[in-house]
Amino acid sequence: MSDQTVVITGVSSGIGRAMAVNFRNHGFKIAGVSRSPAGIDLDLWICADITLEEDRSRIRSEVENSFGSVDILINNAGKGLYATWEEADESELRSLFELNFFALTAMTREFLPMLKKSRGTVINISSMAAQIWIPCMGAYCASKASVSMFSRSLRPELKKYGINVLEVLPGQINTGFSARAMGERRPPDSPGRSAGPERLAESVYRAWKHGDKTLFYPGWMRWAVMIVRGLFSRFYDRRSIKIWNLGE
Repeated sequence: MSDQTVVITGVSSGIGRAMAVNFRNHGFKIAGVSRSPAGIDLDLWICADITLEEDRSRIRSEVENSFGSVDILINNAGKGLYATWEEADESELRSLFELNFFALTAMTREFLPMLKKSRGTVINISSMAAQIWIPCMGAYCASKASVSMFSRSLRPELKKYGINVLEVLPGQINTGFSARAMGERRPPDSPGRSAGPERLAESVYRAWKHGDKTLFYPGWMRWAVMIVRGLFSRFYDRRSIKIWNLGE
């Protein structure tokens, strides 16, 4: 697979970094995009802010000049926000959606001509938070739900070009997400262990290889979320009020 190229945003840490290492180990050429150096071996690193139109255009040009084609675009870059809707500053809300949603959709449109030629794949990193409401993370949930709806509606639009869209919905992943998030609140301790990004990266690779449409990770969380939404929503709300200190 040495002739196949993957473009990954947010490659400097966490899931993006783990996917870069994984896909490179499987023989892919990696074009990594981030504002900070990745600190790993890449075939091309592009320092850029994907929320800027001129940077997105430059990314596409540099990738095209370096490799000539793209087989996989992984839209991974994102950030969080810990605040109630009342507490959240409007500038933070706009910044969140600018990176998590608008930049993601714009990057996809930027690379669609190249992906059409390769009959490639768009991989969008959403979140299990797109499937269930989380108090004090409502804005993040909304931004990731937007990514999910974008992914699911984009898939049939691109089918005639032979392009697959893989939506990835991770649960708790140990990436330092909370430390980098915006907002004044800090998240409470969550039950269970956080999975490592390396195992998620291998699952993403396998899902791509199998031509899957959706990847829930870990898989059991898909059913847990459905059960909570359907049967235990009141208990979930009461528990959320307690752990986030939202009571009187």
